Amino acid sequence: MINPIQKLLNTKFRNKLVFMCITAIVPVTLAGVFLLYNLADTIKVNALNNSISTADSLKARLNDVILTVSNISERVQQSDTVNELLNNRFVNQDEYFNYYMQNGTVQEFSDAYPQVESITLYIDMEGFVPNSSFKVADDSVCSSYWYKEAMESDSARWQVIYSNEEYRLCRISPLKDHDGNFRGTLVSSIAPSVYEELAGKSDYGVVFSASQGVVFYSDISSVSVGTVISDEETYISYGINYSQILDKKTNRLEKIGHTVASYFDYDNTGNFFQIYVTKPYSLFNDEINNVILMYIWYIFLCIVLSVLITILFSSVFSRRIQFLKNQMHKVTAGNFALDEEINGTDEIFELYQDLKKMVDSMQTLINDAYESKIQSESFKLNQVEAEFKALASQINPHFLYNTLETIRMKAYCNDDKETADLVKKLGKFMRRCLEVKDGMVTLESELEFTKSYLELQAARFGDRASYSIYCEVDRSYKILPLIIQPIVENAFVHGIEGEKSNGKIDIKVFYRSGTVMIEVSDNGQGIPPDKLRELLAKLEKNDTSSGKSIGLTNVNKRIKMYHGEQYGLTVETALGRGTTIRITLPKVVDENVMKRLPEKYSEISENISSKRL
Repeated sequence: MINPIQKLLNTKFRNKLVFMCITAIVPVTLAGVFLLYNLADTIKVNALNNSISTADSLKARLNDVILTVSNISERVQQSDTVNELLNNRFVNQDEYFNYYMQNGTVQEFSDAYPQVESITLYIDMEGFVPNSSFKVADDSVCSSYWYKEAMESDSARWQVIYSNEEYRLCRISPLKDHDGNFRGTLVSSIAPSVYEELAGKSDYGVVFSASQGVVFYSDISSVSVGTVISDEETYISYGINYSQILDKKTNRLEKIGHTVASYFDYDNTGNFFQIYVTKPYSLFNDEINNVILMYIWYIFLCIVLSVLITILFSSVFSRRIQFLKNQMHKVTAGNFALDEEINGTDEIFELYQDLKKMVDSMQTLINDAYESKIQSESFKLNQVEAEFKALASQINPHFLYNTLETIRMKAYCNDDKETADLVKKLGKFMRRCLEVKDGMVTLESELEFTKSYLELQAARFGDRASYSIYCEVDRSYKILPLIIQPIVENAFVHGIEGEKSNGKIDIKVFYRSGTVMIEVSDNGQGIPPDKLRELLAKLEKNDTSSGKSIGLTNVNKRIKMYHGEQYGLTVETALGRGTTIRITLPKVVDENVMKRLPEKYSEISENISSKRL
């Protein structure tokens, strides 16, 4: 007779786990699925049906409010008061004042109807004199999207307008005289208290939006008035009038609760409105808890049964696993003597056999590692010796400076002062290039460095090139090193070098609108459109991957990295007239900004020195 325990020990470990998991999980899973399915389905259906009814009711009431305000706006537009203003041409202020004293129609409508917050006429006529209800259509009004749309339309439109730091739903009506000439707009806004009265105090959230989903009322904190809220699968068309359940389409509302959207086209005029009703998920929790109490004992019994079965089977496996763990701990402690054996034919037995093979392999590898380490130390010793010899053969930069100074003195002694001066400037320029360190430099230092470069180029080009430097900024102002000279070099190479005479480079440093502006201008050939587009694209992407425009893109990249995306380079050019490159920098510079960045400036400066435009 086969011992059941021994049979269990000989069973594959995977089968043991599968059997244990099925026994423990299936009853609980079936009970949970049954409970959650019925609860979620029933509660969700009832809640959504109620939400649809609420949304339809709000839609009807909002439509009534819009209809009322539309009628009021049309009566004002068609009144004799407005027609007299549009079709008469008053010649002086006295005539306008007499007109306003005799006509108070607009203000009377605003005061008589609580639905209307204000009625304002924006008039665009020469010599017009405004008052409280009649205002001049100034540049800000004329440039607004709703005013432009009114100029091109013959019918009134409902728009959400931002005015006086608030969003209002307004009816925009074009005003025209008898000859059909556009004279302005009539703007009628609905009082916000009307929306609050419509929504009322309830356990659901309400959002009203117009046009393409611009929110003009919301009692949900996460949805602000003036934001755009739309549904990915809603297609707005004339005559639309229906409601639908949103299923993960409007993410902000679906995160709060179940949402129903109701849409309508006011009077089939193309003025679209949307009503969203959201019931928080928290409202469903109480109903769910009540139903869960009915099944709590059933779930509890299932869990207890599963736990008992799991303990029974896991105790059988734990003894063998504990033995394997103890043997592995011996190995990790450095004791490779595995004398004991484990019985059975399951995966644990196979793991133990693999452990023994691994121990034998580890002993072999350790012996090989000792030999490899001896060889590695010998190789490192030879490498250090080779590096020392290589360092000994390098030229000390001071040797280069001393040699240049010797050449300068010999030229000076030979009465060749021009050559001596050029060698002195070259040595000064090269010393600055090699001595650039991590940190900021003064504007004075950067301009002197650039001036040295300009003097060397002036000696090369002679009368073909000249330069000027103008600076109104405090020369102690801190600046990144090597950001002016690469741009000047670019001006020589691509702007002045091809000119036969009268080449000029101007450098200006000045304040502008809270920033420091550096302009490098040349009167060279200018940049062709195709190369300009390529250059601007590289500046936009900070692309330093290719061999072209590395100087400019590196300067631009460093400025943006250290000071922010709002600073950097801009390019202005005209063929045959030259190019101007502007550097925009902050007026106040944090000198420690470079120390807080992960990149070392020394690495960047090496790229700039090796990759010129």
